[in-house]
Amino acid sequence: MAESERPLRRSVLLLGTLVEIAAEGPSRSILEDAFVAACAELARIHRRLSGHDRASELSRVNALAASEPQPISDDLRRVLSCALDIAERSRGAFDPTVGAQVAALGFLPLQAAAPGRASWRDVELTGQTVRYAKPLVLDFGGIAKGYAVDCAIEALRANGASAGRVNAGGDLRVFGARSEPVHIRTGGPQGAVFPLVHLAEGAVATSAYGGQRRRRDRRWASPLVDPRLRLPVLSTRTASVIAPTCMVADALTKVVALLGRGARGVLRAYGADAVVLSPARGWWRCTRLDGTMVAAA
Repeated sequence: MAESERPLRRSVLLLGTLVEIAAEGPSRSILEDAFVAACAELARIHRRLSGHDRASELSRVNALAASEPQPISDDLRRVLSCALDIAERSRGAFDPTVGAQVAALGFLPLQAAAPGRASWRDVELTGQTVRYAKPLVLDFGGIAKGYAVDCAIEALRANGASAGRVNAGGDLRVFGARSEPVHIRTGGPQGAVFPLVHLAEGAVATSAYGGQRRRRDRRWASPLVDPRLRLPVLSTRTASVIAPTCMVADALTKVVALLGRGARGVLRAYGADAVVLSPARGWWRCTRLDGTMVAAA
């Protein structure tokens, strides 16, 4: 194989996880430039939308938007617009305004006081500004990483890559002529691997919360908060969503985790599909939301 035909594969620590980037293209120099551009996109989205960075655009909006409208970037507008749309379609099963509850559980730094009961309906998005009708804290932890993966993929395309793959800790998107198999893995020392889908153009996001739980006020909690109850949800299930974009797939994993089969209408609205991996008396089963079993081990 000629040097110019060899794919580039790199891993970099960004978005709080190990991001794997692979690309193919006409020359090594083009792929190197594409890789640098993809990393720059990931870093840019982190700087703007991270809930852990007090200097981020999201942190500034959370601190000030309840007092007066705040100007926002195109990135924040796109993510917030998608989040509000999914919140409406899921009837609040996905709600980006759970930041105060996630912070109270210790999974986010406290960014602003939110003493009342707020919801996605209290977010007023108008053009390039946003205002909160009452104090609240937006949390993009369930959608921003997927958006960052989408931006990295577009950077690979724009810089000459003919095919590419970006995987950020379970948020995966690919493009190119060839399809590739995607698998999901159970946790634990005796984990099983299940085939999920063959993907050429599209995204898969997987969310598992069993390994993220921690004790808080003598109780176990996870970063998955049911927005309707404002309480943490403990689940051993793993939800995987296949969708056209990683931003949508990322957000819909939370809807699937909370609603189960009740998420089917929301998935159809976005041209998405989902598979749930769950433990069952010493073995694992992998099923689609229509009840069809994909595999068991």
